[in-house]
Amino acid sequence: MKNNVIIYGNKKKSYKESLIAFLFILIPLIGFLVFTAISMVYSVYFSFTDYNPIRETTKWVWFDNYIKLFEADSFLDFWQGEFGNAILNTIIFLVTIPIGMFIGLLLATYLKKIAHGSKILRLIYYLPAVTSAVAINVIWRYVFQMDYGFLYMLTGVNLPWLGTSNPWLIKFAIMIKNIWGAIGGTMLLYLAGLNSISDSYYEAASIDGASTARQFFKITVPLIKPTSFYLIITGIIGGLQSYADSQVFAQGNPGARTIVYYIWQYGIDKSKYGLASAASTLLAIVIMIITIIQFKKTKILDI
Repeated sequence: MKNNVIIYGNKKKSYKESLIAFLFILIPLIGFLVFTAISMVYSVYFSFTDYNPIRETTKWVWFDNYIKLFEADSFLDFWQGEFGNAILNTIIFLVTIPIGMFIGLLLATYLKKIAHGSKILRLIYYLPAVTSAVAINVIWRYVFQMDYGFLYMLTGVNLPWLGTSNPWLIKFAIMIKNIWGAIGGTMLLYLAGLNSISDSYYEAASIDGASTARQFFKITVPLIKPTSFYLIITGIIGGLQSYADSQVFAQGNPGARTIVYYIWQYGIDKSKYGLASAASTLLAIVIMIITIIQFKKTKILDI
């Protein structure tokens, strides 16, 4: 009888704990269903229609929107078109990921070795990672302004960084800004990875006469491979969803239009929901594939 009471009491406690846990996740779950899951279903549906909110009409067009995205007279013409140019710009901006990772790793290695002031430097380097993307883009836009920008006042060289005459200038400006913004978060993650490496590896290498550079490439780089892989995957996913660069920093400059900006432009600005939904569906599929690769590689690397 006593055992039955204990079992009943444990079950009652278990149900209560489960109910409390469910209530904690209920609000985020509702938010996910309303703002993510349902929106994704509607987006896929609209991608097969020519839905226009102004006309309030919906016509089933099957794969016409997907065909229009890649429609071009030649392979070269596609990359010069709006969607092709958006894909190309997004890929170009992804080049900043390994550069930011390398600089972040060098900073993490340096901060691990210094005895004084490392905490203050960590805080300074990490500030961009916790600063609003809009605020960062507004500040950097001022830096690259002609005639009165900080870069012009510093160097005296007046280049049309934000203009349309040379699309590569604004690309370089965004790449510089993105590298600066990524260093802090990258540095912090690498620092955590470096602290998990035993000093005995470096001591043994020093006894064998290995130089600092050799220790870095033969010990440090291989042992932080899981961190590097995580940064590459999350960096690519974040880069594919880039929007503030095009909207706030470039303010619609064709040389900096990304895939997400293209989706916004056609969905909100031009009210072509079908075309925008087709582009967003393709982007979601690409991100999903990258995420699956991350999960599989994570198991292989035993992260």
